[in-house]
Formats: sequence, C-alpha cells, structure tokens
Amino acid sequence: MLSNESINLFEEISSVHGVAGNERLVSEMLRKYYEELSDDIIYDNLGSIYAVKKSKNVNAKRVMVSGHMDEIGFIINKFYDNGLIGALMLGNIPKNSLLGASVEAFNEKRHVFPGTILSIREDETVLDEKNNLIIDLGFMDKNQSETNLQIGDTISFSSEFIRTSSGTIMCRNINGRYAPVIGIELLRALDNIELPFDLYVGCTVQEQVGLRGIQTATNKVSPDLAIILESNKSFDYQLNSEDKIGILGGGLLLTYYAKTVLPNRLLISELKKLCDNNEIKYQYYYSLEDSEAGWVNKLRTGCPSLFINIPVRNFNTPKSVISEEDFGSAREALIKFIEQLDNNKIELFKSENR
Repeated sequence: MLSNESINLFEEISSVHGVAGNERLVSEMLRKYYEELSDDIIYDNLGSIYAVKKSKNVNAKRVMVSGHMDEIGFIINKFYDNGLIGALMLGNIPKNSLLGASVEAFNEKRHVFPGTILSIREDETVLDEKNNLIIDLGFMDKNQSETNLQIGDTISFSSEFIRTSSGTIMCRNINGRYAPVIGIELLRALDNIELPFDLYVGCTVQEQVGLRGIQTATNKVSPDLAIILESNKSFDYQLNSEDKIGILGGGLLLTYYAKTVLPNRLLISELKKLCDNNEIKYQYYYSLEDSEAGWVNKLRTGCPSLFINIPVRNFNTPKSVISEEDFGSAREALIKFIEQLDNNKIELFKSENR
C-alpha cells in the first residue's frame, strides 16, 4: 500500500486539467515541486518540462526519465443555437465509454463548467465519422455559451479520485498522471544523493495527439540513456482475452517488445536482475501500441531506452484503475535503478548492439 503522502500527491496531480495542447496547469504544478528538488528546470518550445539534477563531474553523461503529462479530452469547435457545445475528440478514447460521461470545460480564465456528453444521433451514437460529438454544459442558448467559452477551449473528463479498500486507485487520467507522480517520487528519494551523471526528470506534452512533445524534448535533453514511464492496457479481465497480460497486482511491466521500439536487451536484463535481488514484483509484457520510447530510441544518433511501466484497466476512459502495489513496485525499481547506475554501465548499454 502507498503512503498517505503518495496518495495525496496522486490525488492532487490527477485533479489538474491538462488536455493535450493545454497542459499549462500541470506544468505549473510540476514546476512547484521541481523547484524544491532540482538544480535547474528546462523547457522545450512546446511546453515539455524537466527538472535537472546536476552532477559535479565535468562533461557528465545525461540520463532522461520521462513520460507524458497530457490527457485525453476534447476541444470545442462549435456553438449551437440551443446552448449545446460541439467538440472534437483528442486522443484515442473508447467510444463505448463516452455517452453520459461527466466532463468539465475549462476557459482561459480558468473557470470550470461541468457537463455531460450527449448522443449525436437518435440511435445513441456519440461520435460522427470525424470524431465530433455534442456536450451539454448547462447553457440554454448560444449567447450564454459564447460568453463563457470560445472555440479552442478544452474539455476533460470530470475529476473523481477513489482509493479502494483493496488497494486500487480509480481516477480519470492515470495514463497522463503516472509519469508526473512517479517522477516527483524519484526526485524526493534522490534529494540528498550525488549522482555521477546529470539526471533529467520530467514530462512531455501532446503525447495523446501524436507523440509530439517527446520529439522536441529528446532533442533538447540529448540523453545518453532514457527511462520511459508509461502505463499500458491491462488484459487480465476481458472474457475474450486469450493472453492474460498486464495483471493488476502482478507488479511492474517488464516490456520486452513494443510496436515502435525493441527495448535494449541488456537494460531489460539489468532491470530483471535488480527486481529479483530486491524482491520487487514484475511481469513480462508486450505492447502493440505506439510509444514515446520509439522516438527517444531513434532520434539523433540513437539512445538505449528502458520502460518502467504499470498496467491499467479501463485505459483512456472516464475512470481508469491501477494497483497501488504495481505503482509501488515501479517506483522502487526506478529509484534503485538510478541509484546503482554509473557511467560505465551507461556505456555498456550504449554499446550493447555493436
């Protein structure tokens, strides 16, 4: 089970509005924590943010620990005469989860307007062929809606954080909040520890709409080694799942294959050995989804990359589910991996395939 401090951090960060392209509030919150736990803070020109923990070594190598902070949601693209809002879906959201879902619109003055998603047709279809949908925010005419909102404002699922007695967490945007939370936990653990390399811990923007921020962030950091923090779909409960992978409570995901990257085998072996030696729970996993690691791995001259991920039920829906135990396993493995890392090991990882 996680400590109350960790749970409070998770709840605080998961409550922040941060739909892709409008991640400023998440960035502001991260900056507040990073200022206390790092030597410097850097940004790319899209808004990705990283805390920098500097080494005393000259020309130190660079290790990047990164994940995305944006969440799925919607962007307003039309106002109807009857006060309803037209919006475009941002990110890959299962359409079965949309009808009747509670949402919150967010304007430039940071006012929040609660509402719900309606069907766009009489047969209760929610999305049209271009992923447009209709949202009811309680406005009764077009003048009311245009007075409070404008084209381009974003809408997210409503925030409700639930911690169950069985050790699971349910909230709206775990896919976009796992990396911010575990990154802060890492920096806290390393607060008084000197490292032989420069450590960059942070989050990217616009992952949900095409893995955009990771490209500019990787060019900004120029890492020698990257650890990617992501969540992956759990296939441990569906009746038609033949291959039960991503089991909640089974530990962190030891990802040996992903659609866009073949993880460095020496890195995987090192993580497995670390988990075995420290009795950290893990489970093998493969992913057929796109990943930020695919960009880090091949930008510039290439960069050895490692996943430290956890499984999620109801992935990218109004309410996702994770296991506290899985998060704890990932956090412990990440901290210990960084603590035992040195420049010689980084060079070995870089030369693994030569």
